[in-house]
Amino acid sequence: MNRRKAIKSLFVLGVGAFAGVESFKFLSLRKKPDLAELHRYKPLIAELAETIIPATDTPGAKDVKAEDCICALIQDCSDRTTQNKFIYGLEDLESYSHSEFGNSFIKCNNMQRNKILQHFEDAGKPYKGIMGKVQNKFFGKSFFTTLKIYTAIAYCTSMEGATKGLAYDYIPGGYGACIPIMPGQKSWATK
Repeated sequence: MNRRKAIKSLFVLGVGAFAGVESFKFLSLRKKPDLAELHRYKPLIAELAETIIPATDTPGAKDVKAEDCICALIQDCSDRTTQNKFIYGLEDLESYSHSEFGNSFIKCNNMQRNKILQHFEDAGKPYKGIMGKVQNKFFGKSFFTTLKIYTAIAYCTSMEGATKGLAYDYIPGGYGACIPIMPGQKSWATK
């Protein structure tokens, strides 16, 4: 067998293996998700949201019951790919937490939690440019990106978050195109 045929064969074999693995990932994200798993992870989702938006002098994500809203957004407002990626992401987070720190995420301290979330944020960064757009189109946003977006939505649309965590004007007055924020003032809940 000559060298060119051997190299071509290895290249075709490598491309075929890569295509097979990516096809399997693509099809596993399209299957019907087990949403009962999502409710089993509700305490974990609450701790994840609290790590992202902790309680300080304003209420945290746990105080506004962000986990209920996140579960509802995943269950009722997300496509199958996002639902599957989120459930797989929760499973991966738990297994990473056990392998790295020997504990469940819920039992980890704040420093360990931040390291775990930093790992998933770094792992979930999309490619740059057109490849990132293709990746988002076919495989959806990463688990951590979805978690951050839904946590912010849950917090900012809750009564406690909008009134105590953000500046909220019940009856907005006249239009002000550019209103400066005073030192120490909270961000506006309405635009």
